[in-house]
Amino acid sequence: MTCRPVRAHDHWRGVIFDMDGTLTVPVIDFAAMRSRLGIPSGDILHTVKNWPETRRRWAFSIIEEIEEEALARMIIQEGCNEVLDFLQDTGLPRAIVTRNTRRTVDLFMARIERHFDVVITRDFEPVKPAPDSVLHICAKWKTTPDRVIVVGDYRDDLLCGRAAGAHTCLLKNDRNAEFSALADYVVETLPELMSILGDYR
Repeated sequence: MTCRPVRAHDHWRGVIFDMDGTLTVPVIDFAAMRSRLGIPSGDILHTVKNWPETRRRWAFSIIEEIEEEALARMIIQEGCNEVLDFLQDTGLPRAIVTRNTRRTVDLFMARIERHFDVVITRDFEPVKPAPDSVLHICAKWKTTPDRVIVVGDYRDDLLCGRAAGAHTCLLKNDRNAEFSALADYVVETLPELMSILGDYR
């Protein structure tokens, strides 16, 4: 079936981005984080949040130390500002759902000098891949999930979007091709999103 090309605002009602690895180039050393925490596999945040309080505080101090080191090396993803300006011009709201801290997101936004309508960090429970964050944003935007697209570089981003009933888009890199089957769209650069948002099929 052939559908007519549409302007972004004819179908889409918002775009939800992951941050690390999507709007920024991934620089957090998760291997070092796992090694220092003694978590060889599994979800780091879920594991740590189930630890006793004293051990949990110790773990988050290590996580935040590694994240702080990564902040100094933050690299903005190529095409990030171009896409955000396109969304601004088309009137589409923008959100971030990240497992990072609010401070990190604020520093990122200051760096790119761009605004997001909603920001959800790891303080929001439950974290990705649970769909709650996407459903919360859709409620704020007064829209249904099927009119929203979730963009990320990792399995949890896509599972979160799918569970909420949203469209999903994988920003492909040399380590995540295995997640392509979970995505409605696969792009290799952020600017490719503009054609997706302008040509819904």
